[in-house]
Amino acid sequence: MQRKLFVKRFFKYFLLLIIPTLLAFFISFFITNSQVDKGMDAQAENTLSNVNTNLNLVLSGVMYQNNLLTNNTYMLISLKSLLRGQEKLSYRDMVYLRNIRAMMDSIVQSYPYIQSVYLYLEGYERFYSSSDKITYMENTEDKGWLDGYHRMDPETERYMNARAVDSGQEENVLTIYQRMLLHDGVIVMNINVDKYCELLERILSNDYETVLYMDRDGAILFEWNLQDEAVRQISLNDVLENDNDWIKIGKKRYLLHKAYNEQYGIYTVSLVSMQARMAGILPVLRLFFMMIIINTVAMLLLAYFTTRSRFKQLYYMIQVFDEAEKAVYPKEPRHDVKDEYDVILNNIIYLFLKNVAIDRDLKERRYAQEVAELKALQLQINPHFLFNTLQTVQFEIQGAAPNLKRASGALDNLSDILKYSLADSRETISLREEIKYLKKYVEIQKMRFGDKFIIYYDIEEKLKNFQVLRMMLQPLVENSISHGIRYISGRGYIKVKVFCRNGRVFFSVIDTGAGLSGEECRSLNCSVRNLENQHIGLANVNNRLVLQYDESAGLHIYSKKGMGTAVTFSLPYESVKIE
Repeated sequence: MQRKLFVKRFFKYFLLLIIPTLLAFFISFFITNSQVDKGMDAQAENTLSNVNTNLNLVLSGVMYQNNLLTNNTYMLISLKSLLRGQEKLSYRDMVYLRNIRAMMDSIVQSYPYIQSVYLYLEGYERFYSSSDKITYMENTEDKGWLDGYHRMDPETERYMNARAVDSGQEENVLTIYQRMLLHDGVIVMNINVDKYCELLERILSNDYETVLYMDRDGAILFEWNLQDEAVRQISLNDVLENDNDWIKIGKKRYLLHKAYNEQYGIYTVSLVSMQARMAGILPVLRLFFMMIIINTVAMLLLAYFTTRSRFKQLYYMIQVFDEAEKAVYPKEPRHDVKDEYDVILNNIIYLFLKNVAIDRDLKERRYAQEVAELKALQLQINPHFLFNTLQTVQFEIQGAAPNLKRASGALDNLSDILKYSLADSRETISLREEIKYLKKYVEIQKMRFGDKFIIYYDIEEKLKNFQVLRMMLQPLVENSISHGIRYISGRGYIKVKVFCRNGRVFFSVIDTGAGLSGEECRSLNCSVRNLENQHIGLANVNNRLVLQYDESAGLHIYSKKGMGTAVTFSLPYESVKIE
C-alpha cells in the first residue's frame, strides 16, 4: 500500500511539473530553431561571400595581365620576339620581358595556391611559363591546358575547367583561360585545388558545410569539405530551383545557397547539412533532458518524504489503537509533528481515545457493581440463548440487506463455533469435525486480517475419524495468528499437521510469524505447564490434555526469533482410535 501511494504521489507531482517544463521547452525549441535557421543562412551567405572574394582576387590577377599586355604594345612585341626565339634582344625587350617575369612571379608568390601562369600566342611553338619560362609545346609535360583552350567557344572570352596534371605526381588543378583582347592568344592560370582548399579551411567554418564550384553547364569543377559522395549527383537544375531552400540529396537534407560569377560563368554552391541544425538544437535538448532528470529526482524525493510522513502518522495511529485495545492510552498528543493537519488529527485521536478510556473506566466500574447481581443469574442463562440470538440477527441481516452476505456468513460461522464450544467439553468428537469448525474460525479471522496469512492442512486420511477433544486446535491457530503472523510485515503461513508415528498421533501447528527468543520460549513453556494458569489459551489446552490423557500429552513450544513458532503435542494412538 505504501508503495502504491508513493507511485501515485510521484506521478501526480511529476505531471504537475512536467506540463510547464514541456511548455518552456517547446517555446525554447521554437526560438532556438528559428535562430539556428537564421545562423545557417548567415553562415552560408558568409561562406559564399568569402569564396567569391577570394576567387575575384585570383581573377583580378588574370585581368591585370591581360590589360597590361593589351595596353602596352611594346611589352607584347617583346614577348613575341622572345617566343620566336630571336637570338638578340634589344635592351628595351629585355626590360619589358623582365617586367613580365616579375609580374608573373609576384602573382605565383602572392598566392601559394596558384601553381603556374602561362602566356600563349597563337602561331608560336613556344609559350611563356611562370615555372619553366620559355617552353616548347612538344617538351612540356602539361599539354592538357592547350586542348582546353582549343575547346573554348570562339565567342567566349573566359573559360574555366578542372583537370589533372602529372608532374611527377598527379595533381588536380582548376585552369582559368582569359583570351587576350587585341591579340590571338590566351592567359592561362592553373590553381592547385588541394592548396586552394587549404586556404578555404582557414577562412571558412567546415562544420557540416560543403562548397561546390560548378560551371555554367552544371559540371562540378571541384568541391571543398565533401562529406557525402551523393552530393556529386546534384544537378544545375537542383541548384537553380532550390536556392535558399532545403534539398534532399541521397539520404540527407541540405540547406542550399548559391552565388553566380557572371564573368567566368561559375556557380559557387553552399550546402549546409541538417546536422548543423541538430548541433544548434542539441544544447536545448540536453538542457531539457537535464531538467527532466532533475525534476524526476526532485519529485521522487518529494513523493518519498511526503509518503513516509503520511505513513509514519498512519503507523502511529495503528500503534495507538493497538495499545488502546490493551487499555494503554496516550497521556498527551504527539508534539513532534509539523504539519498542521497532522496536529489537528493527532488532537482528535487523543481526544477520542481519552473519551474511550473514560467510557471504559465507567463501564468497568459499572460492571464491578453489577457483577454480584449477574453472578447469581449467570447460572440461569441458557447457553443456547446466545446461539438463538445470533441466528435471529443473521435472519435480520439476510432479510434487510442481501448485500451483507459476507457478514451473514461470518455470523453463521460464529453461531456454529459457539454451539460447538458450548457442548459438553468432556465429550470427544472426530478429528474431521474438529477441523471443520477450525476452518470456520479461520474464515472469521480472514475477515479481519484478509490475506495476511495462508493456512495449510496436512492430515493423514486414516486419522480423520479418530476421536479428540473439542476446541483442541483452535487456540493453537489463534495463538499463531494473534502473536505470530500479526506482527510481521508481509504475508505469513500456518500449517496444521496431524500424522501417526511409533504408536502416537502427533499434532503440530507451525507458523512463519515473529517468533520468540530463547528466553521468551523457555518462559512460555513454563507458563503453559502451570496448572493454576487460566488466563492463557495455550495453558488451558495444555491443562485439558494433561488431565484427559497424561503428562506426555502436554504442549511443546519451539520458536526462533524472526522465523516462526511450532506448537506440538502427541496422543497415544490407542486413546484416539475408534473402538
